[in-house]
Amino acid sequence: MTVTKSLPRSKPEKQGVSSSGILSFLEEIEQRKLELHGFMFLRNGHVLAEGWWKPYHPEIPHAVYSLTKSFTSLAVGFAVQEGKLTLDQRVLAFFPEMDHGAVSVNIGAMSIRHLLTMTTGHEVDTARFGATGDFLQHMTAARVGDRSDRDYVRGFMEHPVTKTPGTYFLYNSGASHVLGAIIERVTGSQLVDYLQPRLFVPLGIDRPAWEEAPQGENTGGWGLKLCTEDIAKFGQFLLNKGVWNGHRLISAEWIEQAVSRQVDNKPVEPQEGQPINIDWIQGYGYQFWRCRHNAYRGDGAFGQYCIVLPDQDAVIAMNGGLRDMQGVIDAVWRHLLPSMNEPLPSMETVEFDQLASKLASLELGELGGLENLPWDIPHKRYSIHSNEQGVQRIGLTFTEKRCVFQWWDAQGEHQWYAGIGDWNINNRGGDQVAVRGVWLDRSRFEMYVYPPDSPHYDRLTFQFQGNEVSLQHEHLSFIPLKHEFIGVEEK
Repeated sequence: MTVTKSLPRSKPEKQGVSSSGILSFLEEIEQRKLELHGFMFLRNGHVLAEGWWKPYHPEIPHAVYSLTKSFTSLAVGFAVQEGKLTLDQRVLAFFPEMDHGAVSVNIGAMSIRHLLTMTTGHEVDTARFGATGDFLQHMTAARVGDRSDRDYVRGFMEHPVTKTPGTYFLYNSGASHVLGAIIERVTGSQLVDYLQPRLFVPLGIDRPAWEEAPQGENTGGWGLKLCTEDIAKFGQFLLNKGVWNGHRLISAEWIEQAVSRQVDNKPVEPQEGQPINIDWIQGYGYQFWRCRHNAYRGDGAFGQYCIVLPDQDAVIAMNGGLRDMQGVIDAVWRHLLPSMNEPLPSMETVEFDQLASKLASLELGELGGLENLPWDIPHKRYSIHSNEQGVQRIGLTFTEKRCVFQWWDAQGEHQWYAGIGDWNINNRGGDQVAVRGVWLDRSRFEMYVYPPDSPHYDRLTFQFQGNEVSLQHEHLSFIPLKHEFIGVEEK
């Protein structure tokens, strides 16, 4: 069969979409500081609008976190189609070495269907988030299970099941991981290798990076890295109900079941004072969320979305680095949904030109700023007051279009090279980060540190006053960090 490396492109109006609606969506995202990293909008199988906020790039795969679960769901579908398992089989049937004692009591009645629908009967997620790291170091989210050996499968099995399986919804990444482990047991392949010929190759998706658990299996509930267009292709494949380039890869019945409302996921006892994310209580399928407007989606932490709108024949793929995930979906309903219902002007529109200009100029962080260094000397160094992070000194050295930021702690000297007005790529320990700085005014300098394959980032704001400096450091991760450092200039 033909492999599609790139989706076809078209102008919005040609596919019955107003450019002004897409532009208003992007403007709200900017005004509300809802940080997206990549965006693609498809209708009738064509890409109508696409953009990436610098320093993110269409060719660099981005961590998608729990959007991984939806790919694990497809792996289960392929295995069912090939007769390797059924949804009503007991989970323990695949782990005979654990079928004893407390484990048997906990999950004896649990089936694969319960794993798929997040109705295992657990009252806590058996795969927990944690994070570690030092000052200004990109912190990778590590999952910490209930066991010191981080054996996610055994941790899932041994955790008490307090509700009858099938009667209680709880979002449980451990359930998704066990699904993946079952697929690997019945196929003899890692998840990524099992999906390679069945899904990734036909869709023209390069073999993706997929995190491995300490025991060697791919993590079924997180860990994939995908380009934005990979997500868009996946959404179009779902919209096509398993057909790609005229070839059926998986049964329409599986897609229909997976994206349909299989269980109710409204909270029985909503927490008082807690906002309700309305698009997270519309029902749950097989590792897919139902949405308003008869839509459905796979999603991942910090704004990784694959939203499918069957009634509009549309797909929206996004990567991001934000916490208000409902806010982005609200903006989709406010702007992109009605953009497909308005009467269309002529093909050549002022709005289309404005949209094209906007998409070409997307960038993260504050823009503009002072063009010249507001100091008389290009180098300053500060002694930092005692702090829990152990930072002792910092220094800034400015040359034309670049700033070198240094800091010293118990581990020695570290530094970032920041571009002024443009991004500078830094290599650190085999990883890349893009760094840019901007003078907001004569006393404030801001620096942005972004790994181009991750939603996590650091922002540093330096406030200079006389011979003192205040440095505020913010890090976006599962455990958001905010630190403030105060220093005095060294003579």
